Amino acid sequence: MEPHVMINARLFAFALAAPVMALAPAASAQDVWDDPGGVESEASVEIALVAAPDADEAVLGLAKARMAINYVLMNGAEIGAVGGVELQRDHPARAGFSGVFPPAAGAGASSGGAFSGLARGDTPADRDLRISLETAYIYIDGGYGEARLGADEGIATRFFEGGPALFAHSGLVNPALDPTGQIIARTDHDLTGPAAKISYATPRILGLRGGVSYTPTADRRGVDRDTESAFPGASRPEIEDAFEVALNLSRRLPQSGVRLRAAAAYSQAEARFAPDPSLYGTVETWSAGASAEFSRLRLGGSYLESNNGIAAGPGDYSAWAVSAALPFGKFEAVAEVSGAEDEFAGLSSDSWQIGLVWKPSADWRLASGWRDVDTAYLNSGAQVPATGGSRNGIVIEITRSF
Repeated sequence: MEPHVMINARLFAFALAAPVMALAPAASAQDVWDDPGGVESEASVEIALVAAPDADEAVLGLAKARMAINYVLMNGAEIGAVGGVELQRDHPARAGFSGVFPPAAGAGASSGGAFSGLARGDTPADRDLRISLETAYIYIDGGYGEARLGADEGIATRFFEGGPALFAHSGLVNPALDPTGQIIARTDHDLTGPAAKISYATPRILGLRGGVSYTPTADRRGVDRDTESAFPGASRPEIEDAFEVALNLSRRLPQSGVRLRAAAAYSQAEARFAPDPSLYGTVETWSAGASAEFSRLRLGGSYLESNNGIAAGPGDYSAWAVSAALPFGKFEAVAEVSGAEDEFAGLSSDSWQIGLVWKPSADWRLASGWRDVDTAYLNSGAQVPATGGSRNGIVIEITRSF
C-alpha cells in the first residue's frame, strides 16, 4: 500500500471511531476504578473431530480457544479485549476454503477470484496443520452501540443468518473442514477474513441492528478464510480498502412465539493484481439470509453473489443453501441442499445431505449423515477429478466445548 493511502486509511479509522467514543456515556477515571465489579474474564475452548470413511482425507479436526476480558464502567458502558487462536487440519488442497482445481476440460483461470479464492491450475495447494490468531481486538459497548478495533471478522460475517446446519464445522456451505475438498459454496460473506479492521454496530432496536466495518488491507491468513497464501501456478489479487455494511433482524412474534432471523449485507473493495492491473477492479458482493424457528420445525436459507473483482469478461460467483430441521427430544433431523457457481474458475456444484444431530448435554454435539457432492466443470459438464476422495458417503462430526 502506498504511504498516503495508509495515512488516509488511518485517518478514516480515527474519524469513524471518534464519534462512537464521543457518543458513549462519559466516564471519569474515578468512575472506572471505584467500580466494585472489577475486571472480569471468560475463557472457552472447542474441539471438533470429523470422520469421513469414504474420503481420502478420512479424519480432519480443529481446536479453538477464546479469551475475553472486560470491565463495566459505572455508567454501564463495557470496555474489553478479546483474543482467539485456532489450530486446524483441513483438506490440504482446500485449506482456508480457497484452492486450485485441475485445469482439465479447458485452460481455466490462472488466478483466483477475489471473493471465492477458487482457481484452476496444474498443481493443487498442499497445506497440512495450520494455526492462526483469528481474533485480537479491543471494544467498547454502550448505549450508543459497539465499536471494535483489531483483528476480527467483518460486519457482514458477524451479522450472517442462514438455515439450520447438520454439521457445525463441516457443512455443505461455509465449511471450516471439507473431507472431499469439493465443496465450493460460501454464503457467509467473509471477504476480509481476520485482517485488522474497525467496526461499529448500532444497538438492537425492535429487533433490528445495523453495522459497518472498514478493512485497509486483507493481509492475514485465517484458517477459514485465507486471502494471502500463494497458489502453485495461480497468483492471488490483493484486497484493499474494503467497506462492509449489514443489517440484522432477530425478533420473536408475540402471538405465535415464532422466532424470525434475517440479514442482508453489501461489501465493496479494490482488488489489485500486479502481474495484470487490468484483470481486476472493484469487488462488489451482496448477500441475504433468513430463518424461522417454530416449535416443531426450523427452516431457512442464504444466498450470496459477487462479481469476484473481475474487471472484464465472465467472472461472477454465486452460492445458495436451503435447509430444514425437525427437533425431537435431544435429537434433530436435518436436511440440506446447496449449490454454487464460479464463472472465473469455471466450476459449478450441487450438493445435498441428510442426517441426525444428538446433543446429550450442553457441552457435546454429535452429528452423522449421508452426503452427496457433485462438482463439475462449467459449460462442459465434465466431472472434476476427485481432489480429496469420494463425492458421497457418510460424514461424522463430534464437537466438545469447555
